[in-house]
Amino acid sequence: MSDVHERLRRLLFLVPYVSKNPGIEVNALARALGLSREALLEDLDLLTLVGRPPFQPDDYIDLHVDNDRVWVDLDQRLSKPPRLTAAEAAALAAAAELLRPAAGDALSSALAKLERVLPAGAREQYRAMGAKIDTAVEAPSELGPLTQAIAARQEVEFDYFTSGRALTERRTVRPRELFSHRGQWYLSGYCLSRSDDRLFRLDRIQHLRVTDRRFAAQPAAPGRIPDPAQSRGDVRVHFSPTAAHYVRERFGEQARPTADGGVEVQVSGESERWLTQWVLSFGGEAVIREPSWAREAVARAAAASLES
Repeated sequence: MSDVHERLRRLLFLVPYVSKNPGIEVNALARALGLSREALLEDLDLLTLVGRPPFQPDDYIDLHVDNDRVWVDLDQRLSKPPRLTAAEAAALAAAAELLRPAAGDALSSALAKLERVLPAGAREQYRAMGAKIDTAVEAPSELGPLTQAIAARQEVEFDYFTSGRALTERRTVRPRELFSHRGQWYLSGYCLSRSDDRLFRLDRIQHLRVTDRRFAAQPAAPGRIPDPAQSRGDVRVHFSPTAAHYVRERFGEQARPTADGGVEVQVSGESERWLTQWVLSFGGEAVIREPSWAREAVARAAAASLES
């Protein structure tokens, strides 16, 4: 997770935490957030600037430090639920449906309440828009506890299947980030079992347990798509100018520009199944340059899809 995202998450936690613990000591709050006293004071200074024109910052959040204690007062308008448009409600419901396996009955109750509080006119539009959104893709059940572990900085343990060695091993991980890429969920974190930053596919995780062991925040690069052990060597993939923008966002400086306006990247050939699915998902905008076995694997997968 980037430093910006990490700081935003801290700020979103800080305001309600202080609101529930008025007058908390600066040092105690710093410990709760896993920050130094200096870093916390910088975050508190930033929060004093929160606002939106033409309002002043303290029209929303009045935050101050007095006698080494932190106080926050929220504008009364923030204590009431916002009035959503039909489009906003539909977007919220679609995102919630993705998390249904992790949230259980509480989510069903929240979605039912969301529809009830919409104005009559907006309710019909909300239902019509919701019917057009495909929410059939479900999130893994591990998503909920992992999200909580990331927020609380708690170590997790799980059995992980490594396809390259066809072996399942017990791992202890300090989770950092969850993200979805092309329909697949990944966990990025520091693996204590391997003493290294690793990326884990959630569909290969079993018997997940969130421990009581906490850890301090550590700076790290954002998670990337799989690039594990190089058992079959690197694969060079060329992307057309149409797909270049997306690839640059995902790979950063590793995406090398080409003369035709596209880009090239190198990824691991460790998982042939993942590689073929990933390349074919770009619908002809991605072409494998080398090695030959990877080109042949994609050609076979494309031919099989046409026959099915």
